[in-house]
Amino acid sequence: MQNDKRNKETRIIIDWLQRLGIEFKTGFIITNPEAEDNPIIYANEAFCEMSGYPVHEVVGRNGKFMHGSKTDMEISRQIRGCIDTGKACVKEIINYRKDGMPFWNEITIQPITLDETDVKFTLMLHRDVTDRKRAEALIKLQQETYNDLEKGYMLSALLQKACTVVESFFQDGAKCTVLLVGEDGKFKSGAGNSMPQQFHDAVSEIKAEATVGTCGAAYFRKETVVVENMRTDPLWSGHQELVERYGLFSSWSVPILDAAGDAIGTFGIYFKEENALAAADREFIEQFAPIVSLTIKYFRQQEEMMRLAFLDKESDLPNRNYFMNETQTLMAENKEGFVAFVSTDEYVKVVDQYGHRAGDALIREIGKRFLLSPLPMDSLVARFSDSTIAVFCLTPLAKVPDILYVLAQCAAEPVKVHDLELFLTLKMGIAIVTQTQHDADELIRHADSALSKAKLRAGESICYYENEHDEFMMRDLRIANELTAAIKREEIDVHLQPKVELDSGKITGFEALARWFSADLGTISPEVFIPVAEKSGKIRELEQLVMKKVLCWLQKQRDLGMELRQVAVNISTDHFFHHSFIPYLVDITAQYDIEPSWIRLEITERIGFVDIETAYKVFNRLKVFGFTSSIDDFGTGYSSLSYLQKLPVHEIKIDRSFISNMHEPATMAIVRTIIQLAENLHMLAVAEGIETDEQRRMLINLGCRVGQGYYFYRPMSLDEANLL
Repeated sequence: MQNDKRNKETRIIIDWLQRLGIEFKTGFIITNPEAEDNPIIYANEAFCEMSGYPVHEVVGRNGKFMHGSKTDMEISRQIRGCIDTGKACVKEIINYRKDGMPFWNEITIQPITLDETDVKFTLMLHRDVTDRKRAEALIKLQQETYNDLEKGYMLSALLQKACTVVESFFQDGAKCTVLLVGEDGKFKSGAGNSMPQQFHDAVSEIKAEATVGTCGAAYFRKETVVVENMRTDPLWSGHQELVERYGLFSSWSVPILDAAGDAIGTFGIYFKEENALAAADREFIEQFAPIVSLTIKYFRQQEEMMRLAFLDKESDLPNRNYFMNETQTLMAENKEGFVAFVSTDEYVKVVDQYGHRAGDALIREIGKRFLLSPLPMDSLVARFSDSTIAVFCLTPLAKVPDILYVLAQCAAEPVKVHDLELFLTLKMGIAIVTQTQHDADELIRHADSALSKAKLRAGESICYYENEHDEFMMRDLRIANELTAAIKREEIDVHLQPKVELDSGKITGFEALARWFSADLGTISPEVFIPVAEKSGKIRELEQLVMKKVLCWLQKQRDLGMELRQVAVNISTDHFFHHSFIPYLVDITAQYDIEPSWIRLEITERIGFVDIETAYKVFNRLKVFGFTSSIDDFGTGYSSLSYLQKLPVHEIKIDRSFISNMHEPATMAIVRTIIQLAENLHMLAVAEGIETDEQRRMLINLGCRVGQGYYFYRPMSLDEANLL
């Protein structure tokens, strides 16, 4: 009886709400919070019209079916929390209509409980408040734009905010751009981060004409232009490659007019599906054009004021005040980087002979080259004093040597001063920026101090400011800096250590080892510079240089009619998985006309920890091209046995740490197991680090046939290897 009464009252309340819903113009749904996943049990006609879903696609589902990528999931959790706790509340959230269009949905949640039977429902009123949200977004954008102008934001960042706001109110995948028209009549990108850079590069080559694209038409007509199908519209007939490459279908464009009513650019939006321009959408996007126009106007006014206050008029470079202010601002980001003070020996000579205007021209040319070089985004280049250019970069410390090399290369070409062509001798003083550093004045003093030291050295020089707290970091930076230059100048030497038959001593091949002597730092151990090369991202270039020198040596041996022996070259994990690894090997061996079989690639066993499936594919491709491969340092990791049988490798190298401890029974057992494992897998076991005859004899007794170490040969130069 109690259940009958409960069911009857439930039907009565639902019937009452349904009748109410026929006349009720606000969309609403009723859900059952007592059922699993809180399903919708009723939706009125107004809700279906608002959402675009017919009632049969709504009833029985949880309201989350209207969620999408722009939906704030935290708000969604709060809504569910209100329902679960039976609390009334009002929330605003982005939901999606059936056609994929996002809209701002104001949801009023009202729990309903039938007192006698304790039956619970949730009444949820849904109201489309997109128009209000659009108006609020416009007001907020104007306020933020003025504030950001005062803070000195770049124009591209200001315009990008407008693009981002517009995109948030349209289908996922909608992409906005601001295109400005330069003095040459061509479009240039003002903003549009959602479009690939290649799109902006292509558009920058297009002249703004009335018959070219949606934006060209809007620019010349000075009115909104809509193209519902870019694949058939004549405006896009000459640029179908862009349409197809980026999957575009519809586009709208609004002209940006200046105070005189002249067009200066366009505000455009692109869609991947057919999209007609509704009246509300037209009104919305057309309200952005005046904001963009004012932004450009005020930015240019402020830019001119900033130019007068912060520009060195003799060199057209930012001045000392600008550099100091911006450095302090950027340091607040708590990132790594550096400040470089750069001078040149030739400045004083030019001023003495031709006067200060010639010196200004010299500084202007150096600064121009720096600005045109591939420095990181947001780098600062300024004239700090008559003879000094200051550079500030935020970048990981491992990349500092690369950037300094880029700056040094700016002096590779001579500078013309009057009737002279001067080759510049750059001096650089470097102060490192750490995440804990906040004093720009101190940083600049450090860079100036380092420059003073650099000026005391002959020729081009780079000096780092050093203190006791940064000793190890500075050591790595000095090594990385010198290593970058040494690789470019191909100063890394290759030594060869023979592999021999253990019973006869006959040489079967070599292992190539990188060796480095620096004029400034002396002999650098591979145990030092190899890890630095890995940290600084130079390991691939280093290994390519070793490969090149090995192939050159093999080519000379062959041309002299000497016996060729296989050479093993060590390859790092990063290099092994790089997309250019195999194409480079194939090309470089072909260039030197050396059969791939004369090259053996030694890969550390740690490769099994990275990506065994990809490693398997790479090893197989190497085998197809004729290269042989080896697993180096075998036994020092933990995954060896699990992956070794999967890889088509030819050789296992037993790590020297096992060979030196073979007198211990446990180590002897490991070495015996590795040799037997290699034999079972039809691989060659090679022992590394053999230093005594006792070790040689023990290995022979265990079945190992090939080894290398100081007992036989130390690593030797290529010329010495020619004598073997």
